[in-house]
Amino acid sequence: MTVQRVEGPAATQPEFTIGELSRQVGMSPRNIRAHQARRILAPPVRRGRTVVYQEHHLRRLEAILSLQRQGFNLTAIEAMFGVRAGQPRGDGLAPLMQRLATESPALVDALTRHGVVAWRENGAVQLVRPRALRAALELHRSGLPARQTVQVLVEVLDRIGRPVDELLRATGDRILSLPGDPARPRANTWDEWSDSAELLAQGLIDLLSEAFRVVAENRGPTSVVDIVGRRSGQGTVMLVETAAVMDLG
Repeated sequence: MTVQRVEGPAATQPEFTIGELSRQVGMSPRNIRAHQARRILAPPVRRGRTVVYQEHHLRRLEAILSLQRQGFNLTAIEAMFGVRAGQPRGDGLAPLMQRLATESPALVDALTRHGVVAWRENGAVQLVRPRALRAALELHRSGLPARQTVQVLVEVLDRIGRPVDELLRATGDRILSLPGDPARPRANTWDEWSDSAELLAQGLIDLLSEAFRVVAENRGPTSVVDIVGRRSGQGTVMLVETAAVMDLG
């Protein structure tokens, strides 16, 4: 690896071209640029007509790879670094999760298994997917204790894991069987294959997430009314009109 140095106060700081950084961290230049576009990696430093990467770029890429090895996808990593566009703020959630960590550490451990939160080195709880937590806590408005609604979230995540795996495989196979297979034209090298696979994976995640939301929104009101009716011993006919006015956002 060629290390470039500059004169002045920054002379002791190593600097890399994108090719050198790529070899150093074991990541393709295309992925490095993609991380810049996602804003989880800072832009390079400009030196006249050239750009260079510094030690903090290397450390950030190593952190990204470490999180990916732990099972976090790029959407979760964006949330962890606080750069995901449109991600709901976690105001009020952090103190609650810290309290849960003290009162119900097994519950927080279950959330970390699903990548909803993560443990920091200092023992604090870091929010990774505040949207999921906030959705669970919305049930608190119906009179349920917050800890129990978070427990329900964990149970749902545990239950849908296998069906989602099967649906991902089936949908992935279906997409790759279509004419103009998106993986083949660009898979001339390992880096290109890796890039194509990452794009396909993110596309599948987005597709299935939105499809699940559509089905849940379409079927949720009627299903809930039916459940409430059975539990209360009432018929469901007179409750259907109430379900029709539910605001699904």
